[in-house]
Amino acid sequence: MCGINGFMSIGAAFPTNADTLIQSMNNCLSHRGPDDEGVFIDPIHSLALGHRRLSIIDLSPEGHQPMFDRTGNTIVFNGEIYNYKEIKDGLKGETFRTHSDTEVLMTLYSKFGHESLKQLNGMFAFAFHNKDRNQLMIARDRSGKKPFYFSLSNGFFSFSSEIKALLTLPWIKSEIDQDALYNFLTFNQLDAPQTMFKGIQKLEPGACMTVNKGGIIEHYQYWEAEYRNMSDMSEAQLSDTVFNELQKAVGYRMVADVPVGAFLSGGVDSSAVVALMRQFTEGPIKTYSVGFEGQPDYDERIYAQQVSKMFKTDHFEKTVGPEDIAEFLPKIIEIFDEPMADATCIPIYFISQLARKNGTIVVQTGDGADELFAGYRGWKKYQQLYPWYHRYSALPSFLKNSVASVVGGNNNDSPANEIIQRGAKNQELFWGGAKAFKEHTKKQFLNPDWLKTVSDPDSYQVIQKHRLAFEKIKQKAPWLTDIDWMCYIGFKFLIPAKYLYRMDRLGMANSIEIRNPFLDVNLINTSLSVPSAYKVKNGEPKYILKKSLERILPDSILYRKKMGFCVPLREWSGEIMIDYVEKNMHEFCANVGVFSEEGLKLHLREIRKGNTNLTNNLWTVYFLMAWFKRWM
Repeated sequence: MCGINGFMSIGAAFPTNADTLIQSMNNCLSHRGPDDEGVFIDPIHSLALGHRRLSIIDLSPEGHQPMFDRTGNTIVFNGEIYNYKEIKDGLKGETFRTHSDTEVLMTLYSKFGHESLKQLNGMFAFAFHNKDRNQLMIARDRSGKKPFYFSLSNGFFSFSSEIKALLTLPWIKSEIDQDALYNFLTFNQLDAPQTMFKGIQKLEPGACMTVNKGGIIEHYQYWEAEYRNMSDMSEAQLSDTVFNELQKAVGYRMVADVPVGAFLSGGVDSSAVVALMRQFTEGPIKTYSVGFEGQPDYDERIYAQQVSKMFKTDHFEKTVGPEDIAEFLPKIIEIFDEPMADATCIPIYFISQLARKNGTIVVQTGDGADELFAGYRGWKKYQQLYPWYHRYSALPSFLKNSVASVVGGNNNDSPANEIIQRGAKNQELFWGGAKAFKEHTKKQFLNPDWLKTVSDPDSYQVIQKHRLAFEKIKQKAPWLTDIDWMCYIGFKFLIPAKYLYRMDRLGMANSIEIRNPFLDVNLINTSLSVPSAYKVKNGEPKYILKKSLERILPDSILYRKKMGFCVPLREWSGEIMIDYVEKNMHEFCANVGVFSEEGLKLHLREIRKGNTNLTNNLWTVYFLMAWFKRWM
């Protein structure tokens, strides 16, 4: 895992200080690659490339990047290709000077270009320069594990693993995207290609592009989730299929020239990963857990300890206290140059720090299982509401609009109102678990003048894009259900925009690589294809996954009550955040113009009265205020 940078002139004169500019970009990403760095300047092709290296496969100097082949083609690559040895064996007649997956990828792309993507199993974001054609060929992995930001402005195509590096370039300005901010207030994260910065985009998961002197000449999705009809399979067959794919996925992610550890919460998913890791090595496995001082409702370490003992891991724990959170809060703005208003960043930062401190550079996690196998108990209410929603949606429009206008006047955020308002607008009911501000709440504290600058003050277009893609899939797979939709939007939106982004930044902030076996491409296709009746059965979420794991985990782990990865934010940091918002509210509202000061005061009064439902809103407002001060 590494950091990549670059720019190419597409009309502007190539800068004489290109080496200084690319070095500045590299310096911004030193945390992503503390082991090595490289720069390549090609004035003839108006190209500059930069790389920071975290050495995982082929630790020798031969793995240095930018890497070149014999014809002068160049690559900067962030990630890992887990099946690179198999691909290498298939490249008959080719000679290799390194043992790295980077050289295999470069050789493959030299021969087949974007067609190569079909062969890759891994996490990646890279830019390959074809010297003869003077083209940059760029791609991002299917799940969006590795980030790729780009800008097409002022005669340059520029790219990086993080936005902060792009902002060092003199032709890129720090300007807010008003529509993105509105969507962020709905979801607490941003869907690709949108970022909070006008003129800066992120490449979509499973997408590739080609750039030449004329600009972007190709940009398309090279992959979509592949559903197959598994309705004729028995429960036992489904269980075996899921287990075998997960077993292979964990095995692939043991590929490294450094030790591989794991984050272990003691829940189903991380415990399964550790159990399967033990099948692939008799050597030491280091596992890591985090808990909260004096907060048993937020602490699962007792279960992690049980799993560690069961599979004989070297287990390390971090106990986070109020002072740790107070110390960390200012750091979070530096880490997330693209906003991430998610308080679970706090324990992930400390567990990543603990892993690095104890010599673990690569860890596996259980992320992705809940979305792919319908594991969230909070989704149950939507599964129960959908039959009513479909009946209501079938009513004539004039009747739905009449009901919506009456109920909407009550300004309530109840589930019933959610059905009525979305049904009246012919919108999808489930929005992927959007947990930020409801429309009614926005009207309370958003500045009416700022709202006029938003082109479409309704975030449904974010969901609609994915719904249309799902409907296209359903044309060939008509057996798919509402539960399948929930898993699909979880995979396409929640996983890349929230969980993978969060893990990448917090792992890289501590110079560690995080791998996600549940997001192996073959397991993705299998899990999404499992009939919904086996994803949730007899009210049990993740039913088929748990059944498949009964062969390696006890019921006390598989079927205990799910706690979730939560943080005592209100208990420990409520006053810190309230004080910050109160002190900065007037200046922020006057300078930024997004929030109404009176609306924020009303919000704070409710929080001080003990309205715990607004804790997440407080965190979002706090984060945005601090983020604007740093990045805008």
